[in-house]
Amino acid sequence: MMRTKLTSLGFAALCIGMPLAALAQNPEAAEAEAFKKMDTNGDGKISADEHAAAAKKMFDLADANHDGKLSPEELSAAHEKMHPGKKATGHPDEQTAAEKLKAMDTNGDGAISADEWAAGSKARFDKLDTDHDGSLNKTEWMAGHKAMMEKKGTTGTTPTTPAPKK
Repeated sequence: MMRTKLTSLGFAALCIGMPLAALAQNPEAAEAEAFKKMDTNGDGKISADEHAAAAKKMFDLADANHDGKLSPEELSAAHEKMHPGKKATGHPDEQTAAEKLKAMDTNGDGAISADEWAAGSKARFDKLDTDHDGSLNKTEWMAGHKAMMEKKGTTGTTPTTPAPKK
């Protein structure tokens, strides 16, 4: 199974052009803003095409040498851009470059191609599209990202606040 490549907030930061530190203060607002930015036609839904365009933008921003693939160094640099001074923990939503490559590099060439990135993005979209209508409404978007945060052991308040014990 393909894993997500970068944290939910990191994806939001790249999509809407805001510093990650500002987004970390209010992740729910950040996710709502990311939804709004990704909904380029303003119909209140993110289509598969809109999601794919945002993923392509993220790939293009990470592909520093513009060779159409992401090297371990580019993956590390993208992580550092989104999380200044913070090392990747190895969590599925916050992987090291080596872990990202292992999860995403389906052809084993040591890099993540644009096609491999797009396939991972499509898998994520399909997982979020719980009603299987081919688009993400705000409820699906927010619930999916909330579930990712909870899986990482955080609440919706900050990315580092431990989730309450049940």
